[in-house]
Amino acid sequence: MKQLGLSIIIFLFHCGLHAQEVSFTKSETDSLLTYTLVNHTYAPITLSVKKLSELDAGIDTGDFICSPKDSLVEIFKFPKAIATDSSFKVSTHLKLSMAYGKKLHKDSIKHVDYELPFLKGKRYKVIQAYGGRLSHRSDQSYYAIDFKMPIGDTVVAARRGRVIRTVDHFTEHGGASYRDKANQILIYHDDGTIAFYVHLNTNGVLVNLGDIVEAGQPIGISGHTGYSTTPHLHFVIRNFRSAIPIQFKEKKDLGKRSGVWAKKPQS
Repeated sequence: MKQLGLSIIIFLFHCGLHAQEVSFTKSETDSLLTYTLVNHTYAPITLSVKKLSELDAGIDTGDFICSPKDSLVEIFKFPKAIATDSSFKVSTHLKLSMAYGKKLHKDSIKHVDYELPFLKGKRYKVIQAYGGRLSHRSDQSYYAIDFKMPIGDTVVAARRGRVIRTVDHFTEHGGASYRDKANQILIYHDDGTIAFYVHLNTNGVLVNLGDIVEAGQPIGISGHTGYSTTPHLHFVIRNFRSAIPIQFKEKKDLGKRSGVWAKKPQS
């Protein structure tokens, strides 16, 4: 029995977020092991559950939204009887994934003119625009913009929001195998969209989880970590898992092509 419970916990913690962001609590009866998802973050989290087999365990499938600092009570119930099957593997029967936010209807997304994510008086070249062939082909990054920014420059918030994730312990960069080793800051906006500021410097986060930041406020230091071939800032706004196009106050059509310069006026 204990081995089954342990295998389930291990499986649940390999579905998208870190242990400090979500946790699962377990309770049991004579016939069931029951798990509750606890969301420790300042943003909603969507848990997606898909069945891969005909396992008859009374598990619901689909997308389940857990509000910030809240729980999904008894989201999973596993019959204890299956513990007698030594070959049972949760990953054979279920596919789970978790991500920040929830899918928004396009009409609920505010039209906002974003600030450029760097200090006033600075200018940087766009080295990869929307749909860039190097790494902007997926749904998550199609509308991302890469600004060629030297290590050590200041990154600012492009829009008011709450800091929901910070990572700044990574030190290395390289090819696609380093994709999950980028220092970053995620900021949740009041309409449910999320801003990603990626490839920051080691120890390059200037804000704390839960902070409310204003547009133009310094939040980080640019770097060269993760999937990165040159120092730059990767900036993207997402509606749940999908990147969305945006407009900047200073240059409405920025992002449509590479090689252009973005300048932020002094005033």
